[in-house]
Amino acid sequence: MKTNFLKFGIASFLVLSFSLFSCQDDEKLFDNENEEMELAQQASEGDDDSDDVLEVANDVEEGLVSGSITGRVSGEYGCATVTHNAETKTVTIDFGESCVGPYGRERSGKIIITYSGTLGDNVGNRIITFENYVVNNKSVSGEIELRDISVFYVAGTEEIDYIQNVKKLNALTITFPNGESVVYNGSRTRKWTGGILDGDITNNEYEITGEIIGTWSTGRVVTHAILSPIISHWSCRANDSGFARIDGKAEVTIQGFVTRSRSVNYAYPAELGSGVCDNQILITIGNRSFVVTEVD
Repeated sequence: MKTNFLKFGIASFLVLSFSLFSCQDDEKLFDNENEEMELAQQASEGDDDSDDVLEVANDVEEGLVSGSITGRVSGEYGCATVTHNAETKTVTIDFGESCVGPYGRERSGKIIITYSGTLGDNVGNRIITFENYVVNNKSVSGEIELRDISVFYVAGTEEIDYIQNVKKLNALTITFPNGESVVYNGSRTRKWTGGILDGDITNNEYEITGEIIGTWSTGRVVTHAILSPIISHWSCRANDSGFARIDGKAEVTIQGFVTRSRSVNYAYPAELGSGVCDNQILITIGNRSFVVTEVD
């Protein structure tokens, strides 16, 4: 009887221990999914913020050339001051201490554009840097390089079909309101397919491919690779509908986590169809999906 009781006790202990460890593993897995979701979300938003900078820079440069932003030396861009120095080939957009400007976003600090050719030539490389720049409580530093710019024409005409360039992120650092930060490196190829050089910042359309790597202040390293081209319509951002990105899919890889599929779907909700403005994306981690709503 003692032997049977001992066997029963050991078996019960093993079952109980297995159950406890299983619960702990499930809880750990759930915590990891939450962290993975947050990392995927921040990677997508941070990449979108770098596109926002390029839109503002391009619009200012077009405005200086066309004269819609008055004066070749200085002028007002909303509540920002724009200064062009032809000798140093730099354009400075100074948002001051607080400026609700393009796309209704609150900005402060400076965006500094250095060009290699002539202002508005659309083919010379651009280097964009920052000075105490903050957008919607997210600070931005580091460098964005716009290079390998090519103009493609409709066959047999002088009409521009699209302009293609490479957006290279060099230690582009975004610090979020919670104090966490991410440093981006890598390149995106951007095809400017709509609203080309028409002076209207709200109707630009792009097709984006490529891969970037983000290193978080927590030590996490995240790769954000585009699987199907991301379609970006800036009319969506201008209309306060959240993400400019309305179609396409990206794969997210996080070092140090269990190997499984992670994706960001920009064509969500599916019932709206692709190409429709909305403020949601769908992040899938393994077998679970999370709907993220852009609120800024």
